[in-house]
Amino acid sequence: MHTLMLHGHATSAFIFKAQTGQFRSKLDKSFTFDFVDAPIPSELPASLKRVFKTAFTWIDEKRDVESVRDTAHWLLQYMEQNGPYDCVCCFSQSAAIVTTLVLDNNLRPPEERISLPFKSIVFMNANLEYTLLEAHGLPVGNEARGHKRAAENILHARTNDLQNLANVMTLMSKGTAGMWKDTSALLHDASSLPPKNDCFGLDFTAFPREAFITGLQTVHIYGAMDPIWLSSVQMAYLCHANEKNMYDHQGGHDVPRSPKVAANIASLFRKLAKSLSVKP
Repeated sequence: MHTLMLHGHATSAFIFKAQTGQFRSKLDKSFTFDFVDAPIPSELPASLKRVFKTAFTWIDEKRDVESVRDTAHWLLQYMEQNGPYDCVCCFSQSAAIVTTLVLDNNLRPPEERISLPFKSIVFMNANLEYTLLEAHGLPVGNEARGHKRAAENILHARTNDLQNLANVMTLMSKGTAGMWKDTSALLHDASSLPPKNDCFGLDFTAFPREAFITGLQTVHIYGAMDPIWLSSVQMAYLCHANEKNMYDHQGGHDVPRSPKVAANIASLFRKLAKSLSVKP
């Protein structure tokens, strides 16, 4: 199974390769991975400047639908030149770009739709951008915006704590489990999923059928201690129920490096390859 690997905000293909090394090492050589940097240069977090020189992001500071679609167009061109892919694995912000490709295509008139150069999506700690939903006239109210803003503020506060972690290379190899253990400020209760008619302010029962991701197998990997857990669940609700698999790694906004989680994520990739009938 050939997978395109897309990192999150203010990191890079190199960093994402390190983050995902544990579970990839448990897969055989029939699984191949293509890591690519986002097209927009970004400022590195202060702690990472000690080790890395460059970082990239997927959405510019305006965060409007035009900037999201510009990057989606860039990504589609990359896929057409370097693909096709069996899977796209997207972490955090890059999930919004992949979702833009799918929903914009779904919501075009049938005669204008294209065959996308990938068969499945693995969402990791996905971040859903509301600008895309609003651009298609989907209901996004002030309550949903407020929840999203508050969750992102908590996430930013936690990631700023990285500046106080001394050994960055240890952080890259073992993960950031310790910084997520304080869950007192989180907005969600991860012990149960919210109802689809009120998922942190979004009513998915009010969305038309064509506004959902269908025809693609999806896997949703998220963490109970991730401040933007709510966004990952919203992304899962945006995908067709019969074509998705959900897994809570119990961590924060990261890819946990523990042997158990790595084995479970590797198993999800194997199951996905089997469902796609990808031959070893």
